[in-house]
Amino acid sequence: MIKSLVYENMPTWLSTNKLSENTKKKYRHRILKEDIANRPLALEELKKIVNIAHDDARLRLRNAFDNTLDPLLGEGESSYDPAEGYPHIFDMKTLKGYFGEIFSGLIVENYAPFGDERWKVPVFSFRYHEIAFDQLEMMMQTGEKINTIPGRTGDDCLAFVLEDDQIIKILFCEAKCTAASHESMISSAHEKISGTNIIPVEIRRMIELLRDYDGDEVLKWRKALWKLRVKDEIQENQRFDLVSYVCGKSPVRPVTRTSWIPSQEPHKSYSVNRSLEAVEVHLNDVEGIIREVYGKEEEG
Repeated sequence: MIKSLVYENMPTWLSTNKLSENTKKKYRHRILKEDIANRPLALEELKKIVNIAHDDARLRLRNAFDNTLDPLLGEGESSYDPAEGYPHIFDMKTLKGYFGEIFSGLIVENYAPFGDERWKVPVFSFRYHEIAFDQLEMMMQTGEKINTIPGRTGDDCLAFVLEDDQIIKILFCEAKCTAASHESMISSAHEKISGTNIIPVEIRRMIELLRDYDGDEVLKWRKALWKLRVKDEIQENQRFDLVSYVCGKSPVRPVTRTSWIPSQEPHKSYSVNRSLEAVEVHLNDVEGIIREVYGKEEEG
């Protein structure tokens, strides 16, 4: 379980360049700009957060091959690590996807979407990216290069407001990460976040994931998520939507344009009438940041 994504150096690295809210108070648009001078310190902290976000997937990979199946094999006697290479060995497209999902969680816990500072991301569901694990196992057995991996199904990132052991707000996050802006990617994000379900399809997996952990906080979240789905008491106005768009470029033409996503009204591909916040993160050299954070070498 993720204890916290509150990021001490994030506000100095990425500051809000512009925050807009439409007259109906149902749409917010935020631009986060990078201060490159503060990047080195921020990246050291970001590496730790990314590592923590993937720890659960490593745990699942390793649990299948623990030494309990061979009582004669002592701890440390086997050199086989089913999580070796995870996730830095994957292709850049996959790592951009992971990075984008984690970044949406960072936005949620550090920039108070819809003005609410109580949002919490309890877990990331990377452990359910089965096709990625199949590719990893194939590479370990054959040495063959890993191909481009299809993305994981389900919700990119989910956050909740928990009050008195009950979930009172749900935030669905659709995450995109790209070196150069693509209108098709922006449109796709708004289409996907327009789903009509109020309770996340990911909820079963989240409850299942939390069963691998102990502690009062974990139990509180398991019970709250279970109650959310089984009792089905959440209302439509308790679902909120967020599009996180991490991009390696800022608009330059026309000179009056400052954002890739409309700032005053929702994108035309957003087809529902809920509260939506779109957050653009303009980073210099997105792929370079991802390589450094994941420890991925340049491909020759």
